[in-house]
Amino acid sequence: MRTTLLVAAAALATLSASAAWAEPLFLAKQYTRCTPCHYSPTGGGLLTPYGRLVSHRELSTTGASTTAKASPAAGSDDDPHGEQAFLYGALGDALGPVHLGVEMRPSALRIGFPGGHQDMNFWMNVDLIAAVQKGGWTGYATAGREPPNSAERDGRTLTEAAFISYEHWISYETAQGLRIRGGRFLPAYGVRFADHTTYSRSSLDLDRNDQIYGLEVSGTIGRSLVQAMVSPGKAEAILHDHGHRGFSTAGRWQLDLTPRATVVGSAFYRDSTDLDQKSGSAGGAFGFAPGARVSIWTEVDIDMHPAAVGGTSWVAVNETSVEAYRGVWLKISPQFRTSGSGPGSSDLRRLEFAANLLPRTHWNVNLAYYRDRAFDATTTTLLAQLHLYL
Repeated sequence: MRTTLLVAAAALATLSASAAWAEPLFLAKQYTRCTPCHYSPTGGGLLTPYGRLVSHRELSTTGASTTAKASPAAGSDDDPHGEQAFLYGALGDALGPVHLGVEMRPSALRIGFPGGHQDMNFWMNVDLIAAVQKGGWTGYATAGREPPNSAERDGRTLTEAAFISYEHWISYETAQGLRIRGGRFLPAYGVRFADHTTYSRSSLDLDRNDQIYGLEVSGTIGRSLVQAMVSPGKAEAILHDHGHRGFSTAGRWQLDLTPRATVVGSAFYRDSTDLDQKSGSAGGAFGFAPGARVSIWTEVDIDMHPAAVGGTSWVAVNETSVEAYRGVWLKISPQFRTSGSGPGSSDLRRLEFAANLLPRTHWNVNLAYYRDRAFDATTTTLLAQLHLYL
């Protein structure tokens, strides 16, 4: 019974947190990179005017324009009066160079385990996001609500919602495409799946609270995108828990083979801290879309720790997405993590089925079923989430 409760508690802790919206499934629409649609070089967060236009014109079930396909070079993409604009264009061009967004995720969760279940209705996040761009410079910041029981501060678990800014950074991009970014952000590594509880994210310190304070350099070389960062430690450790603060560095390389096929290689090193031993991870991913309605991503990573704290383990994730109807995506994701050599560890297995519905711009409905198995116990999770991005 104790093992069952531990598994259920772990599932609850990981699933009752927020995630920035980013969808690798749009590889099927020939979007191999995040930057055309998102301000962040690592994806997720506030949509650019072009990203908003794409969500309205090409991705949503209803409300699509009969005009030509959106283009990053089109002068009409930055229309502040369109339906896709902030607050449906109610403010028009009053904001000038400032771009705002509001993200809200009311959610319902049911976690089932042998002998019972637990239900939750809660707000995963309510965030205000702002970006300013001028002359190659970009300033970006989020401000919002951190859910209770989702993080630790000074060795204690939060029991009530608190203010947090998950990302705030400044970057400069040259005319040749070289970008330098400094501030708080999530490191570039692997594939940024929309579900932050995916094993290749949650198991590798790439979850919702794992942003770093650091410096990142990225650039495009032909069909390749190269990203590298250095950091004195995780942002939350620097701010609230100095015992876990330590140097880290990461690198990511992406090669676009075709408009619908890409390979990714990544590496991450974390130095020892006062409380943690050094660790590292490395992996590769391959994504391809055999057609305009199907995308398939597979990522395999090795997670390396000293034997005394878990040893080496492997993580494998596949996500296959099919657009059954315009704006209606069905996904299946088998995931696996080996146990390593540490005491009290277990192989983790997950099978996820999900439906991602995009009925109209600003509206996104996520329905997901998870079946997780660890320590010879099985938990099931049902998640219903409305994502409003205004």
